[in-house]
This record gives sequence, C-alpha cells and structure tokens, in this order.
Amino acid sequence: MTLALLSWNVNGLRTCYDRKYFLPLFRHNPGIVCVQETKAPAEKLPEKVRDLCGYHTYFSAVRPGSIAGVGLFTRQKPLSVKFGFGDPQFDNAGRVLIADYGTFLLLNIYFPLGIKPMGNLDNKLRFYDAFLSYIRQVPANLPVIVCGDFNVAHTDKDLYNPPKKPVQQIGISPDERGKIDCLIQLGFTDTFRMFHRESGHYTRWPFQHDARKKNYGWRLDYFFVNEPVRPYVLDAAIMPQYMGSDHCPVMLEINLPEKDASYPVTKAS
Repeated sequence: MTLALLSWNVNGLRTCYDRKYFLPLFRHNPGIVCVQETKAPAEKLPEKVRDLCGYHTYFSAVRPGSIAGVGLFTRQKPLSVKFGFGDPQFDNAGRVLIADYGTFLLLNIYFPLGIKPMGNLDNKLRFYDAFLSYIRQVPANLPVIVCGDFNVAHTDKDLYNPPKKPVQQIGISPDERGKIDCLIQLGFTDTFRMFHRESGHYTRWPFQHDARKKNYGWRLDYFFVNEPVRPYVLDAAIMPQYMGSDHCPVMLEINLPEKDASYPVTKAS
C-alpha cells in the first residue's frame, strides 16, 4: 500500500488552526499526520480538529503550562495507541505516541529541547536513552517508522553557518548528535538523506530577523525507518511552503507490502 505520512511541530495546535494554517495540510490527502508541540489536551482542541472528517485522532495528555503534546491523525485505525516507552520518568510528559498498525509500528516523538526552564541537557540525553532502549526491544523484522521533532541537527549539513569545530551548544553538541548516531547504528535511516545529500535544507527557523526568508535554519525534524521499511521508501521531502509555526512539515512516502505473516503484531513493551 502506498502511504503518505506527514510530521509537523505546529508550535501550538489551537493557534495553528485558528490562524488557518493547519487544515490546508490535509489537501494532500495524507494517510497519516503526526503533530508535535500541540500545547493542549484533546478536550481543549477545536471540534473540527478533534473529529477531523475521515481521520481517527489521538492526542496525548498535556500538563498545565507545558509546551509539549503529540497527536496523530490517521485514516487507518491502529490496532493500539499508547503514550510512552514504559518509562515512568517520561511517560506522562506528553512527548511520545506509539501506534501499532500490525504491519508496522509508528513512533511520533517530541524530543526535549534541553534548555531550562523546560528541561536540561542531562534530561534530554536520558530521554534519548529511554527511546533507544525501547527501540532495542522491537523485533528486528517488524517495520518501524520514527518521526518528530528530534531537537538535534545531526550533522553540519543540517544547520546554517555551522561552527568550525565541535561545540557544547544545545542541539548540536557531540553528545546529542551521538544519540542519533546510535539510532543509525541500530539500523535506522534518515529518509530525507536518501534523496538529498546537500546542505541548505532546514525545517526550523527563528521567528526573528527574517530567518525563514533568508533560510537561516536548522534541520530538526525527521523521518527515520529501519531496514524492513527502507526498500519501500518512495520519497521524502521538506515542505517549507507551510507557515504557521517556526517549524515546517516533513513528508515520507512509502509503499509497504500487504500484511505478511512474518510480522509480529507488536511485541515492543
């Protein structure tokens, strides 16, 4: 089946909807849309967002005052949806949504920024460790797709004007980049880099100084897939034409085979 997936840090789902930036994304008729930084629980979202025609919707809880929150819009109803890795330190933070479709597992994640007052680098690295621990538990033959705002520019190609030597700056420190290296060592592929090797492609720009117009940005938003999915990736792209957030959507198109008896339904605890 050919499936188009979109992922977008909306920087406040209610505001993005109210300003008429959100619903145009669905003109592409995507099969799945993952959102991060919703900043609102389901009950505080507009009805047209909660009950979007043609889609099953799922939203994490959001703590009062939190900038977190993840959501899922999906045409195909998953077998199950859960909100966490099974780690009590992070499962109530509104940063993880795991949807089991039987033939594949989808992880929609809003990784911590790593800057106070909403957290710090040590907390961010522990979150990455919990994520990687979960990934290691997933059966090797189960197709897995991971998307979201990783809050890390993995290489110097992923940011405008990179430093000349490694620095301890949040978002590009060696420790943070090393966590994405670990994901790749576990057999995952940055799908955008399958099609675009050059620099100059970004997904997040500061609001100040016309940074987006000048393309002074960082690439922080990704779709990663494991080896069982990689042969079926058709395309991956960044969609900077969509406004309404300091991030833009990213897209993945895949053509997974129909259900195979060799796939476990789900066995990642």
